[in-house]
Amino acid sequence: MADLRPIGVPFDAPGPTGVAIRDRLGHLTTEDEQVLRLIGAHLGSLGREVQPTHRR
Repeated sequence: MADLRPIGVPFDAPGPTGVAIRDRLGHLTTEDEQVLRLIGAHLGSLGREVQPTHRR
């Protein structure tokens, strides 16, 4: 087992930013934009629910 490399220190990787996603979406209708904002708000709320359990 001496051939195994040591396990590195754990770290948090930053998530993607909205800019990266927004840059890839073009020609959105008003309805498309509204749906994406609602989905983003919902996913953001889920992230806020989970986040406190992962803090050190």
